[in-house]
Amino acid sequence: MIAQGNAISHGARAIEYSMEKDKARLVKVNGLPENIEPLAMWSRMMQHQHQCMKDRYNPKPITLNALRFEISPAKEETTGWSMDDWQNLADEFITVLDGIDRRTGKSDCQLKPTNIKNSQYVVSLHTDSKSGIPHLHIVANRIDNMGNTNDAHYIGERAVRAANIINDKRGWVQSEQRRNENIQQISEDCFSILKAMSKFDWTTYCQMLSAKGYDIKLTKDEKEVVKGYAIRKGNSIYKSSIFGKSRKLMPSKIKATWAGLHASDKQALIQSKEAGSQTKAHNHRETVVLSKFPTHHHSISVDGEQFEVDIPDMVKSVFDKEFGSLDEEAKQTDVLKVAVLLFAGYLDAATSMSASSGGGGSPGGGWGKDKDDDERKWAIRCARMAKWLCKPIKRNRGR
Repeated sequence: MIAQGNAISHGARAIEYSMEKDKARLVKVNGLPENIEPLAMWSRMMQHQHQCMKDRYNPKPITLNALRFEISPAKEETTGWSMDDWQNLADEFITVLDGIDRRTGKSDCQLKPTNIKNSQYVVSLHTDSKSGIPHLHIVANRIDNMGNTNDAHYIGERAVRAANIINDKRGWVQSEQRRNENIQQISEDCFSILKAMSKFDWTTYCQMLSAKGYDIKLTKDEKEVVKGYAIRKGNSIYKSSIFGKSRKLMPSKIKATWAGLHASDKQALIQSKEAGSQTKAHNHRETVVLSKFPTHHHSISVDGEQFEVDIPDMVKSVFDKEFGSLDEEAKQTDVLKVAVLLFAGYLDAATSMSASSGGGGSPGGGWGKDKDDDERKWAIRCARMAKWLCKPIKRNRGR
């Protein structure tokens, strides 16, 4: 489980978002009626703040008038949970958070404990639209019921520590371990995408990341040059500077990284004469002939359609070499079929075939045979794309 926390000045919007009818389920409220609109809840919080401020001598205005927390257990940690389980988690998080009075690793740095348990707050349950992972939102009044200000110093750090205390108690994966796993998985997917691209461009790169279930946001300068990007996995956002060794996936280095990944392809490139015209039309009786040289026939059924494809010996040798390291024979067969379909130009069929074998995503709008590709180079690209497409998406720890 991971957790985030911060003090905010837009408490009204935070409550509105946390209570959106189509996205949220109300878990519990404290010190507020359940059957009123979100803005009415915020209005009551502000009334309490104004009353408490009136009673203070020379009060300072509170610009950060709410505390917001997001609590995200892994999907497998909450399988089969009822609303009572989510209420218990919210109560436990608030209790642990209120008990933190020192910084992690700095016992001499004393903090004023929060008093969220005795404050007005709203807890709601959201489900991530892509990953399907449920998570809690908590919005609390900055002024507790006693009229005291909930201290916000190091509130994000306190939220992380509270999550780790609960993880340890429940035997869940620690947030730092989860973060490292996510970074490793994203880095691997980024490198796989670069290997599968015939040339680098940001549009295709973003499309292929999106096809794998990630959200990506580019940062551009006034000349529309990409200067940075961040990738969201589940409810966590990671900057490009932490991916790969030596920051090889940063915008300033990513094109060189792509070139390095494809250097071996250029060295191994063996020029061969292109076959004559290739038949791309397809029906149930027509065979796609891709070369005048000795061929191997493949009959592949996808979603009720039959695809008949002949590939040259040289292409078969490329596929055998690329897929020989796969552990399971069944896996080799599935990936081979996807590669054959890609090689023959049946992109939709290849995508559907990969999904049925447990993979996910699609090659993206920029995928296709490059004008400089001969059959061997095209076969290598198809094989690597097939392996990427058939690679299962890791959803069990999807944050």
